[in-house]
Amino acid sequence: MGYKVRYRDDIFSSSGFYAGSHERRTSELLEALADPKIHAVFCARGGYGCNYVSQALAAAPLPSPKIVMGYSDVTTLQMLLWKRAGWVTFHGPMVTVDLCQGSTGYDAASLRQSITSTGAWEVTHAPQVLRRGDAEGVLLGGCLSILVAALGTSREPDFKGALLFLEDLDERPYRIDRMLFHLREAGKLAGVRGIVFGEMKGCQAREGETPLEEVLLAAVPEIPVLYGFRSGHTSGGNICLPLGVRAAISGDTLALLEGAVC
Repeated sequence: MGYKVRYRDDIFSSSGFYAGSHERRTSELLEALADPKIHAVFCARGGYGCNYVSQALAAAPLPSPKIVMGYSDVTTLQMLLWKRAGWVTFHGPMVTVDLCQGSTGYDAASLRQSITSTGAWEVTHAPQVLRRGDAEGVLLGGCLSILVAALGTSREPDFKGALLFLEDLDERPYRIDRMLFHLREAGKLAGVRGIVFGEMKGCQAREGETPLEEVLLAAVPEIPVLYGFRSGHTSGGNICLPLGVRAAISGDTLALLEGAVC
């Protein structure tokens, strides 16, 4: 796409199941955010260690907003940046998971639109309509299990008035139901305008079980619901979604009502 790429040599560090120590990873991120020559941070992969980086970042001074791209456990970092400083972040392809596959791994059009467009644009992928209707709000969300794990922490999300995007990987339908129940009981689905579910790769029901689509509808409020949106954990063609911008759903269409960058 014509961008110049930089990374530190110690990105290949290893410490248990982390890419080096928490201090190393935190300093790497803060260095990238503070460097005026760097305009975007693309996460190499998800990674459970984002919890520790986010914890350290909660007290660190933040520079002007930059593009931060990723999904899965990166959701905890994105929610912190939104809640603490109102940063728009990007739920989209990561280097060793999606970008490394080339054109089949990620959706180049939505990536380019997300990080370059200063105006409204419409996502071309049409998901399945589970409950029809129109809704508008600030697009927030990410990986469902990570959002649930943030309840009771400084990163606890607030989705009132939001258009909510939720996705996950390899979770059985009963576990999806349990997580949605948890969000609902915690009051986090109250005031949500509409919900867009991801592909939910590996989450489909087994033979004889209640279909996942029915589980999702029964677990959420009577609001518009879309299903199968190809962003995050996907089988290919990962679509980039800016989080923190106003968006709308109408039928099977998702439209971004404002640009994510300036």
